[in-house]
Amino acid sequence: MGNISQTEKNGSVVYIISQQESIRSAIKRVLIKTAEENKIAELKDIKSLPSHFNSDTYIITEYDRTHIAALSKITPKRNVKLYAYVNDAGDLNERDIIFLIKHNIDHLIHSGNIEKLNYEKFIDAKIFKKKHYNAFIDRASTLLEDLCHNNDGIVTDTGIKIYGISKHIKSVIEKVNKIAQSESSVLITGESGTGKELIARLIHNKSKRALNPMVSVNCGAFPEGLLESELFGYKKGAFTGAFTDKQGRFDLADKSTLFLDEIGDMGLPVQVKLLRVIQEKEIEPIGSLKTKKIDVRIISATNKNLEKMISENIFREDFYYRINVIPLHIQPLRQRKTDIIILIYYFLKKFGALQDSPVYGISEDAFNVLLNYGWTGNVRELENLMEMLVVLNESGLIAEKDIPEKYFKNNSKYEPAVEIAETKHKSKHDAGSIKENGININIDADKIKNSGIDLKKEMEKIEMDIINKAMNISGGVKEKAAKMLGLNRTTLIEKLKRYEKNKK
Repeated sequence: MGNISQTEKNGSVVYIISQQESIRSAIKRVLIKTAEENKIAELKDIKSLPSHFNSDTYIITEYDRTHIAALSKITPKRNVKLYAYVNDAGDLNERDIIFLIKHNIDHLIHSGNIEKLNYEKFIDAKIFKKKHYNAFIDRASTLLEDLCHNNDGIVTDTGIKIYGISKHIKSVIEKVNKIAQSESSVLITGESGTGKELIARLIHNKSKRALNPMVSVNCGAFPEGLLESELFGYKKGAFTGAFTDKQGRFDLADKSTLFLDEIGDMGLPVQVKLLRVIQEKEIEPIGSLKTKKIDVRIISATNKNLEKMISENIFREDFYYRINVIPLHIQPLRQRKTDIIILIYYFLKKFGALQDSPVYGISEDAFNVLLNYGWTGNVRELENLMEMLVVLNESGLIAEKDIPEKYFKNNSKYEPAVEIAETKHKSKHDAGSIKENGININIDADKIKNSGIDLKKEMEKIEMDIINKAMNISGGVKEKAAKMLGLNRTTLIEKLKRYEKNKK
């Protein structure tokens, strides 16, 4: 690398690298508030960087894989901070984030956080943290911390944090900003655990009704008769056990928002009464002859297919159209892999702090298992797993062996290593042989016909042939062999023990 104009001896320097002058200017405009202008160098490529750097040096490069790969090799990490710039963090996919982590990028700058960029002497100020180099997801990662705060500017003053950088989450937040300004009914759909109630609270907190607390009801938590009294309230003596008047949830939500969770579990009779409440904007408590006007906005949520339920005559079509004025769908977590990365880091940090845990990170193998799992329980399932892994860990590093067996199933990373291909039909009297990936499976058709076989023993032989092949390929390294076979390492060890026992 060549030399550029030098700053004064022992001075700090900021290098801004981009082919686009507009990007260089935008970054410099912010930095000159905290760094001397003559110590900021604008470069078009990394070839113009000096061979040596002063202490407390910032290198800020536009996101370019070639530049970042080169920079991560040449910069001494003790006195240089690496920044990558992208216009929108939502443009990054999971491979981009993994690339940035692997190449030790310290911070990510984008249009949403560029104004917060400031120069600071990180060695003297002791804000530079030594990374744990055996941890792929590091609890002290400043890069992932930046990504965690990606939505701060969009959900300000709501008391709610939304963690995720996917285009879908950004789209949901943008829709929420518009929905919050209206009074229309909203139906939030999505699988269990996707955060439907969190989005409902965000809508409420950004609306003019936020001065009053949102009232929530889980429609699936009450039998039909109790749900009606819970929603509309009742008068003293309305039924056996009604010793006093009770205020209903609609009454409590007057001038506010009523969140009806799991509305697909609501029975038809209650749907009829609720339809009238929405139309007339008035309620009639059980046992009362008087109606009461209310001003309530309704937000509903469900993980069920209501249109299918309508076709099966178990959900009213007219009620559906009343609650579904504005539909809002939340994608499952498995379709938002960038958000999985951010949430893994967030929960690692959250539970590590709550439990005062020694856990500092997650290994790359363990991370890959979590990234590629199907997450049928979505964010709630990931949160519960991360809490368990942090609480039970004693070594400080969450490794692949710490992850329960179920997470290796329904996992795109762990496809079956060997699939037996269909073969052309042979004579029923022929001895057959299937060969796939170097593994021979001999089938003696005559033996099957004449004396039969012990299928269980034959399958065990096939299994051990495959395991032996994987062990040979991996050079005897059990962890590598287990990956090839889509098994947990402990499961492979148990199979090998059983195999050795059967040989004796």
